[in-house]
Amino acid sequence: MHGGRYKTEKELEDNYPDGDYVFHYTTPSIGTVSQTVVMANTRSSGSGLPPAPKIYLSQAGQAVTPDEVDPDLDLHVSWSDFSAGRQDPLGIVDDLLFVIMANCHGERIAHSGRPFENVPYLTYADDSYVIEAGILNAENAYQLSVEHAILDTSIENSVPAIATFATTTFLELKTTGSAIGNTACPTILENFDAGQTIL
Repeated sequence: MHGGRYKTEKELEDNYPDGDYVFHYTTPSIGTVSQTVVMANTRSSGSGLPPAPKIYLSQAGQAVTPDEVDPDLDLHVSWSDFSAGRQDPLGIVDDLLFVIMANCHGERIAHSGRPFENVPYLTYADDSYVIEAGILNAENAYQLSVEHAILDTSIENSVPAIATFATTTFLELKTTGSAIGNTACPTILENFDAGQTIL
């Protein structure tokens, strides 16, 4: 379940108050299950959310500005230290980090991965992610996001449950060069997640 995006912690709390959330589902192996996921700030006396990550971009070993991304080079995405992140004391999954990129048509074109899907994924201990050359088109707009997610894990009937307290930073990018044919962005960009507004 994804609760949406909120600009303040109070707005998040108003929509999804801390407490127990019960999920009812049926599985082929164990039948009907009622699983409780506890949403509570267990880390500190203050905010349960991690600080917003700062995003840094580089190509060919050099820093690059968001409006000067070369589509023909790998784009290295890094971020400020996930200082609130830690290992999971239950050993289910450590605090997570997500990098996602969408194009100007509102389509996801890169994702750093999620746990339990048999693909690599990022945790608080990682410090960078590479978007490979060739994924981006010239003279296009893209939306990049980096999310730091503190996890509260549990397990019931061998099924893991994860509640996340996450903070996401969004960054709009533009590539250099000239778009060719149908690779050009539309005049009005399609929204993805928090949305893009300009080219």
